[in-house]
Amino acid sequence: MEKEPTFTEFIEHICKRPLMYCLESTFNEISAFINGYSFVKKTPISGTDFHRFVCLKNSFPTNYIWSYVIKTCAKNDEEAVSLMKNTILEFCELKNRMNEDEIMQFAIDNAKTKEGEPEKVFRKFDNALLKGDKKVIQSLIVDNEKADLLWIGNYPKCVAEQLSDLSDGQSIKRIYESENGQNIKILTSGWPFPIEMILENGEWKVNADKIIELRTENNCA
Repeated sequence: MEKEPTFTEFIEHICKRPLMYCLESTFNEISAFINGYSFVKKTPISGTDFHRFVCLKNSFPTNYIWSYVIKTCAKNDEEAVSLMKNTILEFCELKNRMNEDEIMQFAIDNAKTKEGEPEKVFRKFDNALLKGDKKVIQSLIVDNEKADLLWIGNYPKCVAEQLSDLSDGQSIKRIYESENGQNIKILTSGWPFPIEMILENGEWKVNADKIIELRTENNCA
């Protein structure tokens, strides 16, 4: 009887020859197959620990699904599959010599963080948003005819200061950068969607369209 491959051997094989397991060799197909396999069989990545590990190591909020995080961090499907394989194999290796707390601390210590001028501009914008500072907000956003929604209904000063402290402490993850370096997307736990930053005339601006859309929906609710 042929010996069943170990989980790490299975991961190596499916990432190398995905069409033996999936209809397509895309990241979505392969990751879905691996998720299904781990749901049926008890594997090192079954349960929630692997999700947390991937999120923490990539500076994402821990309520995200690992496959989304990995795909978001990769430039294309080929890179995503490679990153997935390496991340799973690393996690399996860590599980052999560390407990859960040690693994999560390892992920935090090795988090991929990258903060530059766009992130600093967003932090300034986020603080101005809490205070309803029209002048600062206008100077930091891409023009939008409904921009006034961003400084209407600001928090009381004491509340804004407390929220500002929380905002300053939250991590910001750069999840996309265009080839020309003039457009990036960032993710932070304070917002339910990525924020787009655009370089205009040498200055980074926040594309606040989604934030304005969210506020429009809340005002109409």
